[in-house]
Amino acid sequence: MDRSWLGHYLGEAAGVFLIVLFGDAVVFAAVLMGAGPDLMTIGLGWGVAVGLAVWANATISGAHFNPGVTLVMAWRRNFPWKHVAPYLVFQTIGGFLAAAVLQLIYSGMINHKLASLGLAKGAPGSQLVGMVFAPVTPNPGLVGIGPASVASRLHVADGWTQVALWQGFAGEFLATALLVIFILVLLEKRNTFGPAAWFFPLALGLGVMMLVVFEAGPSMVSLNAARDFGPRLFMWFAGWGKIAFPGPRGDWWVTTIGPTVGALAGGGFYDFVMTRWFPKTADEVPPGRHEEEPLIEHAA
Repeated sequence: MDRSWLGHYLGEAAGVFLIVLFGDAVVFAAVLMGAGPDLMTIGLGWGVAVGLAVWANATISGAHFNPGVTLVMAWRRNFPWKHVAPYLVFQTIGGFLAAAVLQLIYSGMINHKLASLGLAKGAPGSQLVGMVFAPVTPNPGLVGIGPASVASRLHVADGWTQVALWQGFAGEFLATALLVIFILVLLEKRNTFGPAAWFFPLALGLGVMMLVVFEAGPSMVSLNAARDFGPRLFMWFAGWGKIAFPGPRGDWWVTTIGPTVGALAGGGFYDFVMTRWFPKTADEVPPGRHEEEPLIEHAA
């Protein structure tokens, strides 16, 4: 490990930790306490979580906080490829640790909720509770998987007929592509409406909020492989079994692979299509290659 970059790695872990801790807390409130927030409130919670993470750690690590963003920055923004794997590992660690902390604090409420539904942890239907940690396709709370009062029917996932796995994947792909495009537009020096550095996290948080509203039903909107895989890995160690991997209907790839591929597509679309339409400046360099930009981009 490159010790001179250890602070960057730890910053990435801290950023994902904050995103999952605060973002999942909204889901915990809805599922375990019956708070029942609407989609705008849930989206706002995730948006604020992302914004706070960027404000807290952007100076330390560049605030990627997302494997897809890191890959885009390495592919199109001169981020050193040798640091990609450590970034991805520490991002995943951040998500894992956040899930562990949430389990520590909410374990009693999780067990009570499972008991009230007549479910064992990891049993078919327990995604109604396991969804507090990692996304499920479709969202069990919004689409439904059968009457919660009849445990024997919880595995009859009628919601699965409403959202196919390819639809969840397509939604994650598109939502994350839009997220990356939004990030790059905010960072674009030729964007006459580009925000000041202090305002960037707020603008990004608003974008995340609307993406959550868009995709919360079909796939619980991951947007981030580390946000998904880290907590999912914790669930597996904590005994959730197939609810963690491969997911209730083998759907783990929807919210892990979907966002990663979508991020790359968004980065490519921005650089190869969108940048040519920005106003030209005297010192313009080829689209997508801004020589004056730092190696680590401030993105989330």
